[in-house]
Amino acid sequence: MNKYLIAVVTACLVAVNLVGCSSPQNRTNPDKNTSQVQAPVLLANRVVALTPLGADLIYNLDKSKLLAVPVGRYTDVIAKEKFAKLPRIGGRGNINLEKIVALKSDLVIGSETFQSQALNRLKELGINTVAHETRSWQDLKKLTEDLATRIGADPKPILSKYESFVSQIPDNGKSVLVLVSTQPTLSPNKNSWSGDLLEKFKYKNVTADLQANSRFQGYLTLSQEQILATNPEKIFIIESDNVNPEAFKKLPFWSQLQATQNNQVYIFHHDGLISPTSVRTVEEVTNQLREVASN
Repeated sequence: MNKYLIAVVTACLVAVNLVGCSSPQNRTNPDKNTSQVQAPVLLANRVVALTPLGADLIYNLDKSKLLAVPVGRYTDVIAKEKFAKLPRIGGRGNINLEKIVALKSDLVIGSETFQSQALNRLKELGINTVAHETRSWQDLKKLTEDLATRIGADPKPILSKYESFVSQIPDNGKSVLVLVSTQPTLSPNKNSWSGDLLEKFKYKNVTADLQANSRFQGYLTLSQEQILATNPEKIFIIESDNVNPEAFKKLPFWSQLQATQNNQVYIFHHDGLISPTSVRTVEEVTNQLREVASN
């Protein structure tokens, strides 16, 4: 009897072992199931912008997520009312890191060129960052989409505006020289925001293919001889807080250019043609480029 019981128990154990070692298709693969479970995306709800463009895009995407903005002409003068209730966290190279941490921000947007050191420090402190440099129309669209994804907003309304800004571009082909400053005489090549805009609006940028030789990527210093050699049909001069358009008219070669002789000199603001500081300035500069192309 005991031998019989032992035999039955042994048979049961063997059966259990066989079931446990059954083929993979009959078993649940825990590793496979685990790989299908994706971690939830953590959306940013408290965003600090160190650049005017970053502040404006977040405001347009979802202003409730914008926590603080930089000091500057755009936030303190042009859009003062829009950002009136938001704290300032410094300027281009003078960022108040302690204030950003104290605000418990979960995303900081800054300039790749001018604020990389501050952004790297914030990363070390465990705060997510976005470093951007907008050197083309595609860069602007990608930044808008990226920020929208990070805060859970819909970028389509802004992207639709962008498309309207570059619609109905007239036939052009006029040669143009953009002068950003007088000392030194800087001009953009095709690897810059302004260079990309000129190409999109079918202008012939006379410095498009010249190699940048200044500390600013996408910009080169021109000599008087180079400017006279290009002799463009149109000249775009830049106005900013630091640059007075009248200063260009004092350059020794100014009266020798066909653009000046034919009254084809146009003033563009830095916030638009050189740097896209907001959706509004992008709209304004595209309207101006379209209008000038028709003249």
